[in-house]
Formats: sequence, structure tokens, C-alpha cells
Amino acid sequence: MARCAPSGHLQFPHHTLSADESRGEVSRIPVEDVVAEFDPTNAGFAAVAKQLRDANVRHILLIHGTFAGGDITGFVREVKRFSPVRASRIDEISKAWFDELAGDVGNYTEGYAKQLSYLINTEGSPTIKVERFGWSGENHHIGRADAAVSLLGKISSMDPKGRLLVMAHSHGGSLLAMLSQIAAAPHEAKEYFFKATRLHYHSPLRSKVDLQDWMHAREILLDGHKPSREIDIATFGAPLRYRWNERVVPRLLHFTQHRPTDGADPLKAVIPKSVGDVITAAAGDYIQHLALAGTDFIPSIFALRDVVVERRLRRMFESTARRRDLFQKLKQGRRESSDGKTLLVDYAATPGREHQKLFGHGVYTSPAWLQFHFETICEHFYSRAGTLRADAALEEG
Repeated sequence: MARCAPSGHLQFPHHTLSADESRGEVSRIPVEDVVAEFDPTNAGFAAVAKQLRDANVRHILLIHGTFAGGDITGFVREVKRFSPVRASRIDEISKAWFDELAGDVGNYTEGYAKQLSYLINTEGSPTIKVERFGWSGENHHIGRADAAVSLLGKISSMDPKGRLLVMAHSHGGSLLAMLSQIAAAPHEAKEYFFKATRLHYHSPLRSKVDLQDWMHAREILLDGHKPSREIDIATFGAPLRYRWNERVVPRLLHFTQHRPTDGADPLKAVIPKSVGDVITAAAGDYIQHLALAGTDFIPSIFALRDVVVERRLRRMFESTARRRDLFQKLKQGRRESSDGKTLLVDYAATPGREHQKLFGHGVYTSPAWLQFHFETICEHFYSRAGTLRADAALEEG
């Protein structure tokens, strides 16, 4: 829950990596238990599809991470302030170009979404809709806050019937965590958030709101509206940044690529010793390990107003610890979130992708792991044991 820091500023819960911070549930999945399926079929997905429908899942949303969006400089959003139609077109072209360049390495492509839809939907059964949610991909708080606001509007516009399963890569998970904290905050904290970010969505020169998504989100959050649909979230390589509100998200699962290389602690991530280690992902996902608080960029020259807002959000969503302590936090080698359950997965090497590791961060979005991911998600979320875990999380909250 949001609280007032000693400095007088409001702070939302976030990972501090301090010695007394609570540690979440974590388990390892060794390489021999992680089986790739290079040609998944409807028959192979039949059990998964049945579990999803029995759990009343009716919508699956795929969210990409940092740098995989169509506006990593913030330029398109500045165009949007004056011409939303032109901005949308630029964003579509930019995202299509990125998809063509990156493919499915650390990126949910349209092909991935179509393949998933084909595998889980059969004639005569209720349709489970699969779609992608795009955001700028900027590497800072205001970029993720802007995405969280847009995502809230997206979810609110969906058919509320049935469950929503969200799969989020990298900082796509962080924007969900941020949204869960804001949604669960008391009215005064929500007011404080929108006041602190007003310069981002309200032009002081033109004296008008120039990003309408923010006003829509403000109305949703401040009128006491409670989202009625149930949302389950699986993250993939999400860095330890914002905490999650588990009353908003009682079903929460984190996949992190990890290879035990520390003899004393098999759960510990180690700092790479060479460039070769980074390139080959010798210890797993280095980006998930390294992208702690203090590694964000500043907003670009296209969004000078956001420099002020970013400073305010940093006080709200980051630890007050000194950035020079970052190396000490990295040496801790912590992988698991304080919230939900973290699975440390030793993904096997896949033929043809040896040079597409993206420092261990690109493996999750390969179609080869679709069946493994969904079988694991269904086991933790929609089996009897998974339901009991979610009910226990709600009671503890």
C-alpha cells in the first residue's frame, strides 16, 4: 500500500533489495524438465485449451517489454498531442519495422499471437481471443506509467465476461505491477499520482489536456470503480522493480531464465565475468538481473516536460538508496519477486537461435516454448492446487 516517506513524498511499494525485504516463493525447473516443442499442434494443446475454458479464460493479452515498442524516444507521443491519427499511423509503421527486424526474439509478434489463437481455439468451442497490447517501450517511469494508463483503458473497454490472462515480457510486467499498486491505492494516493503527473498529460501553454487516455484513467480510478473481471498475470524476465498488489492480482507467476553457476547458492544470479558470458547467457537472463532501480534512462529531448515528471515518479516508485549502491545490490544475485511465485527456468538451447539470446532475455517469446509455458501456467493457475494458492493469497491480503 502507498505510504508517506520520511521526506514527505508519497511512495508506492517497490523492491528495495534490502536485507529485511520479504522474499517471495521460488522454485527451480531444471533443464531436463523444460521441453521445447518446435511444431505444436491442436492435439498437443487440447488439454491446455480445456483447462483454460474450464477456468473461464476468454481473453489472452500479450504485452512486450522495453525497446520493443513503436515509440522508444517518445516522439510519437508528442505527435499524438496534436494529431492522434497521424501518431497512430507512425506508431504502426515503427512497430511493424521493429517486428520485422527482431522477429520473436524478446518480442511478441503478430505471428505468435495468431499461432497461439490457432492452437487453443477449435471449432464448436467458445473462442478465446488473443491479441497484443502495444506501448512505447521507453525505459523510464513515465513511459511505463503512460502505458499503464493506456492499458487500464484497454482492459476497461474489453468484454467483462470471463477471465483475462496477461502474458508480459520484461518491463511489460513492470507496468502491470505499477498499475496494480495505483488501482489498489486509497483515493488520496491516486489524487497525488495524477497531480504529480499532470504536466505530462496537461499542456501548461495551451491550458488543456492533450493526452485523453489519462483523463479516462482518472475517471475510472477516482470514481470508486472496481474492475469486475478477474485478471491472471504471467511475467517473463520481469526485473525486480515495482511491487505487486496481490489483492488485485491473486494469480501471479514469474518465469525467469536461470542457470545455477554459484556453487554455494543455486538460486543466486552471478555478475558476468566476461563478454562471452553475456553473449552466451551463461548464467541465464542478465537483463532481468541487471535492470534494477537506477538503470532507467531520462526522457528524450522530444519530451522535455517529462523530465520533471520523471523526477517526481522516481521519488514515488524507487528506493531512496544511493545509485552507487547498485553494484552491491547486483552482487546479491536475487532473482525472485517478493510477490507471487517465481520459477527459475533453465531453458535448453534451441537449434538456429544460438546467436539470438539477447543476453538471456530473448528466449521467452520463442514459439518453441509456447506449450511448456501454457502447461506450466495452467498447472499453477487453473488446477485445483493453483486455485487454492490464489484463494490463500486473497485471504492473506
